[in-house]
Amino acid sequence: MSRQPWQRPLAATQQGRDATRVQVVEAIDRTAPETKADLAATVGISEQYLSEILQELKSEGVVQKGYVVDDAAVYADATGISRLHGDTDAKRENGETPPNDRGPAVLDLLERLEDVTTTQYEAARAAFEGEEPERSADTLESLTNERYFAVIAELKSYTLTTDWPGNRVAADLATIATNLEIVGDRACFVADVVGDRSPPATGVVGERLADIFEAGDRINDHLSAILFDCDLTAHEDLRVAEEAVHRDLDELFELVTAYDMELYGYLVTVTRALERAIYYWVDAAELAVTLHSGVEPDHVMI
Repeated sequence: MSRQPWQRPLAATQQGRDATRVQVVEAIDRTAPETKADLAATVGISEQYLSEILQELKSEGVVQKGYVVDDAAVYADATGISRLHGDTDAKRENGETPPNDRGPAVLDLLERLEDVTTTQYEAARAAFEGEEPERSADTLESLTNERYFAVIAELKSYTLTTDWPGNRVAADLATIATNLEIVGDRACFVADVVGDRSPPATGVVGERLADIFEAGDRINDHLSAILFDCDLTAHEDLRVAEEAVHRDLDELFELVTAYDMELYGYLVTVTRALERAIYYWVDAAELAVTLHSGVEPDHVMI
């Protein structure tokens, strides 16, 4: 017997038990009920009927003991934008794009955002190395904001047109967009610090900082492969790169203690900003793995 869909049906003619199953999962996910009576009251059904629904959901692995929703099952079966790759040419009879086919539009907007924040990062790197970028990180900030708000506007539309748990996935995509926007902010911060002080970063410390800038580029490449190309094998490469950059950061912080306080403060400020930019790229990549596969990857714990 095939497994029944538990997500809220999109067609108006699909109601009854299937719709109730989704209401139960949604209520658990949103309210974390302590007792079966609380859950039954929230959904508006009898405890006996609720017991039948819970038995089905637990047998399918969607709901675990203690009224906990399994995230992997949520992402695996979510409708709408959780299916990020779809047919962009598909249209409803009224001319609107179906929810299941709007994922590529979000990915396209995210890719445009990622392109400009990466340019900001490269501009900050050029400034640190004493070069003059074609466009500074600061001058690109308005474009970053414009593209960021375009993503958020599209995701708001998704939230209004896609039933739960599709809107749960929309929230994760919004977090990815915010992470990218923060990377742009960190790039602007680095450029500002370099412009205000601009001491020479030579010798071993300069070489190590250059290595960290380069590691950030690699991690961003892995994020792009995961998010835009659905290349989940890139996650293992990302983990290796992240472990290496953490080791480099630890060594760098030890090295900069040898400098005078003024230069030490400058180097630590730049290094911390790079560290945060890389963190937000990694976090976005891990969310992308979950969105594409329904499986939450292990995070590198260092």
